[in-house]
Amino acid sequence: MDDMTKKAVWKGICALLALVLVMALAATGILLLWPSGNNGSSGLKRAEAVLQAVQPKAAEMQTRSQIQIAGAELPEDTEDEIAADRDYIIPDSSRKVLEDADVEGMSAKELNYARNEIFARHGRKFESKELRDYFESKSWYKGKYSAEEFDKKSSSVLNSTEKKNVEFLEKAEKALEPGGYELDQQAPG
Repeated sequence: MDDMTKKAVWKGICALLALVLVMALAATGILLLWPSGNNGSSGLKRAEAVLQAVQPKAAEMQTRSQIQIAGAELPEDTEDEIAADRDYIIPDSSRKVLEDADVEGMSAKELNYARNEIFARHGRKFESKELRDYFESKSWYKGKYSAEEFDKKSSSVLNSTEKKNVEFLEKAEKALEPGGYELDQQAPG
């Protein structure tokens, strides 16, 4: 083949590739922008909704139990830790200073339980039947100290992160219900 023929062949191949690329881009644009069904919403809006739906919430991003690696088996002790994490309201409240995003959408009751969960991890027993019943249903809970014993020890037992989180959770709870969530109230009926 002479040089002119080779150049013509290469120009033809380049033109064909450019045409395929333009067609692929056009097809993608049509699929994204074309209205679907009778509701008139565009594919772009659907795509945005799907992206928004799959974005994890802040709390979900923190939960190790939701991390799965395809084909990987977790060691047995890690599986036990993950199972225990599922049993907590806020699994990392002893390791991470909490922020508003961590408790967004929680009720005053959940905030109260989360605050008491910090104490329960260290073996505090509860006088409240509601809290006692709740924590005794948890596999990780081992009540060791009466409320009075724990209150005397709490400043040396709780780490600085836990102390900050206790204050934060109490403020958040009282912001939702002045005076805080009232324990041991019987539901009507």
